[in-house]
Amino acid sequence: MRCSFIQRLVPLGLCLLLAFTSGCAQTKAKKKWYDPFGLFAKEEEEGPKVVTPADWIKRWEALAKEAKKMPPAEQERASTELAWALSKEEDSLLRSYMLRTLAAFPTKTAETMLSTGLQDADRDVRVTCCEAWGKRGGDEATRIMCETLKSDTDLDVRLAAARALGELKDPKAVPTLGLALDESSFPALRYRAIESLKKISGKEFEDLKSWREYAQGGNPKEMSLSSRLRRMF
Repeated sequence: MRCSFIQRLVPLGLCLLLAFTSGCAQTKAKKKWYDPFGLFAKEEEEGPKVVTPADWIKRWEALAKEAKKMPPAEQERASTELAWALSKEEDSLLRSYMLRTLAAFPTKTAETMLSTGLQDADRDVRVTCCEAWGKRGGDEATRIMCETLKSDTDLDVRLAAARALGELKDPKAVPTLGLALDESSFPALRYRAIESLKKISGKEFEDLKSWREYAQGGNPKEMSLSSRLRRMF
């Protein structure tokens, strides 16, 4: 049974960070750590700043645009704080926006949260994670998307995983996409698997049988130019 982020334990590192900042709040020195969302009280405030969901989303979108320009230490600090907020968030829409923002950070914390997000109870959150992995790239992205395509029980999530594999263009995903060609009950998934196979291989085959043969390591005959033109017109 899937569980939401609110039910998951906060990593030890985040707990230590919170303990550190709590201690700092009791001193006269101003906090120097990254707090783009106003989630914690500043020295001159009586309590945490109230920020509406719409304001949060605007801040997260702006933060994502700046993520790549930040020094590594700031990237880690920002993604750690966002991960902490994500672990406490009950609203699935806000979790999705948080994950989109985390996807912009090239940090281990962001990668961990994108992986954990694929176990979220909400389908749209898992779709968001698939989209993020498709843009993130790398061997780990291919491995995780292949596993998601095979194991997730929601069709929309599996479609998103198949699409992400096409964006990744990793030949190692071909056998897994080939398995989706046998999903006779889900024509949309078959179609998406073929489209992703086209992106990975750069090939065009006549029919489903040929695509199955290719996915299994065969070398079927490609469509002729005249056949391709006939399909276009």
